Order: sequence, then C-alpha cells, then structure tokens
Amino acid sequence: MASLDLLNIAIAILFLGLIAILAYKKRIVTKSGLIAAFVVGLIVWLLTSWAWFFIMLSFFLITALFTHFKYQKKRSLGAAQDKSGARAWSNVVANGILPTSFVTFGFILVLLGGGQDAFGRTDVGIGLYFIPFPVVAVTFSAFLGALATHTADTLATEIGLLNPSPPRLITKPWKSVPAGTSGGVSVMGLLATLLGCLIIGLTAAVLAAPFWVSIFGFAIMPEIVNFAPVTMVLVALVGGFVGCTIDSLFGASIQGMWQCKVCDKHTEKKAHCGEAAQYLRGNRFFDNNMVNLISGLLGALVAILLYLSLLSIGLA
Repeated sequence: MASLDLLNIAIAILFLGLIAILAYKKRIVTKSGLIAAFVVGLIVWLLTSWAWFFIMLSFFLITALFTHFKYQKKRSLGAAQDKSGARAWSNVVANGILPTSFVTFGFILVLLGGGQDAFGRTDVGIGLYFIPFPVVAVTFSAFLGALATHTADTLATEIGLLNPSPPRLITKPWKSVPAGTSGGVSVMGLLATLLGCLIIGLTAAVLAAPFWVSIFGFAIMPEIVNFAPVTMVLVALVGGFVGCTIDSLFGASIQGMWQCKVCDKHTEKKAHCGEAAQYLRGNRFFDNNMVNLISGLLGALVAILLYLSLLSIGLA
C-alpha cells in the first residue's frame, strides 16, 4: 500500500512542491494553505501511492476551478470566498484531515496485520492479528466517501450561487433564502452535487481499471482488490451525496449564523464587511469547517457500509 523508498519520496516532494508553488501563484491557496496542502498531499502519497494522491488532486483542482468561476458575480452577491478564493490552512485541513487520517489508519492496520492476501484481507500467517475484512478496500471506500462529500459540497455552493432563482432552505423547501445561505439548495446546486461525486468516483474507477494491465503490463492500483471500478463510482456517488445532504441539513439548523451590521447579509462568518457581525442562530462554535468535518465523516461511513454490503452479496 505504501512505498517509502528514497526515489518515491524525492519524486513526491518535487511534484508536490511544484503543484504547491503553482497553486500559490494562481491564488488558489494562501501561504498557510500552501504548507498545509503540501503536508496533506505528501502523507497521502507516501502512505498509499501517487494514484491515491491524484484522486485527491482532482478534488483540489476541480474545486479551485469552480471557486474562481464567475468570481466577480459571486462577489456581487456577497457570497464569494475571501482572499479572491484562495484557501487558507484551516480550509485545507478541514477538507484534508479525514482522507489523510483514513489512509494513515489503513496503513497502520495493514502494517500490523502483515499485509493483505489475495482477497484483500490481512495476512493471517504473518501479522499480529487477523482483520476479517479487506482493509485497503475499506480504507479506499472511506477515502472516496470523504473526498466526494467535500467535492460535492464545494461545487454545490460555487455552482449553486449562479442558479437563476433563489435557493430554498432544505429544512423548509417552501421558503426562499438569499444565495449563499447555509442550508440553501437549488437545482443547479443539486446537479453540481452529483457532478462532484461523479468526478471523484470516475477518477478512481479509471485509475483502478484493469485495462492498464494490457497497456503497461501492470496495474496502477494493484493494492485495490475485491473492488470493481463501477462499485467505486457508486460508493463515491452515494457516500458523497449523503454527506453533502447532511452538510446542508447542518447548515440550516445547528451551524452558527450571523448578520452583518453593514450590509445586513446573513453569513456563517463572525465578521463581515470588516466589522463583527450580530449573532442570529445555531451553535456559535459550530462553524463551516466543523460542518465539513462531520459531514465528511458521515459520508465516509456511508461509503464503507455500502461497500461492505455489496461485498457481502458478491456485488463489490
């Protein structure tokens, strides 16, 4: 599952360094976001492979693209990302801590278990104990579920802002709310949610597809067994959609909301237009990053349960 030889480490550092510098120059990340993204990417690459990192990179690139898409129009609505859309360390960590934690935990389990057998289970003969499920495949399911949730959520927000009609509050669909309101949903936002999930699922499916063997003579992701590419798409789609929906439900209920004293806009930020905002509702400490973290965790859990359910009936 991991390759910690010096050549792989050197390639990872060079490639990640180049990506991080380009992202900073294009104002995709701030300086703190650059460092955080480098660390997160390096951990994922070294504890798994470049292919797992590439799936995470697809999330990073596609969300950056749509964050900057029609940025000025979003800014006129008062709903654009701060700092011209550049992501700071807090946002990078909120979206990257779950995938990174999952691959780290999976790496430790495989290491302690002595590797995996032909069915993806940890080796019963060498390891310290037997884990009766395919550790790498379950780790990959959680990885896909979390990334699909974060991708779907970001695209739903950034594309949903451009919906021609005001969004509806997910807990009160008869009630229209201003664009950018946490918990607001729209047709374009729903389609963007599905698009985000499919991007992650299809990227994984292509990288894990068996046709690479006939082209290159080897598999790109040989560690993934008992996990068909079409199942990867389904796991990402369902896990990401459920996770994103939970994110919206939290945004409409328990997430802290404030009102700007200058422009009267409802916002999830405690400060707006350069001044402290007036508290409205929700939990003061339950901010957007916390919502992202919990919804990503639940999206990953749904992805794991779906994979194991399909595996139990021979459809994985």
